[in-house]
Amino acid sequence: MQEYTDDKYYNCIVVGGGASGLAAISAMVDLGVTNTILLEKSNEVGGQLLTNAEPIVLSGKTFSGKELLAQFLRLIEIYEIKTAPHTALTSIQMNKNSGMKDAYFTISVQNSEKEPEEFYYCNYIILAISDDAITALRADSNSLSDPRVKIIPKETPVSGALELGGKTGREMGELLLRENKK
Repeated sequence: MQEYTDDKYYNCIVVGGGASGLAAISAMVDLGVTNTILLEKSNEVGGQLLTNAEPIVLSGKTFSGKELLAQFLRLIEIYEIKTAPHTALTSIQMNKNSGMKDAYFTISVQNSEKEPEEFYYCNYIILAISDDAITALRADSNSLSDPRVKIIPKETPVSGALELGGKTGREMGELLLRENKK
C-alpha cells in the first residue's frame, strides 16, 4: 500500500478530458464541488471538441467545438480545478477496511512524461474513457461496480457526450454535497 498524502486526495477524480469528462467536471463546479482533478492521457484536454465541425447548441446558444472547449478551460481556470495531461489511469484499488484515512479508492496513474507511477486518492471516480481503456484497467469487478464509480458510456455525437457528462457530473456533485452534510 502506498503512503497516503493529503496533496493527492480529491473528493472526485474525473478520468478523461473529452467532452463528457469536461461536462462532468463543469457540472460539479456549478454545484460548488471543486476538490477534483481531471486526468487526461493525451497532451491536451478536449477530445472531440478539438475537431468537431458541427455546431453545438447548448441553452439556446450555438458554439463550435473549440469555442465550447475555451468555455470549459476558462471555468477550470477560474475555479482552479487541477488537470493532469499526459496521465493515463492504470489501476483502481478499493481501500475499504484498509485503515486508509478518508480515501475510499487509490488510483495509480502513469504520466507519459515521468517514469514513476503516481498515486491519487479519492472517494468518487468518474470514468469518461473508452471501453478498451476500462478493459485494460487493473481493477477488480467490485471497484467498477461500486456506486462510487460512475462510467460515462462513449457517445459519438458531441451533444450526446456533453449531455451524459453533464448528467453524471450533476449526480456526482449532488451525491458529494449530500455526503458533506452528514
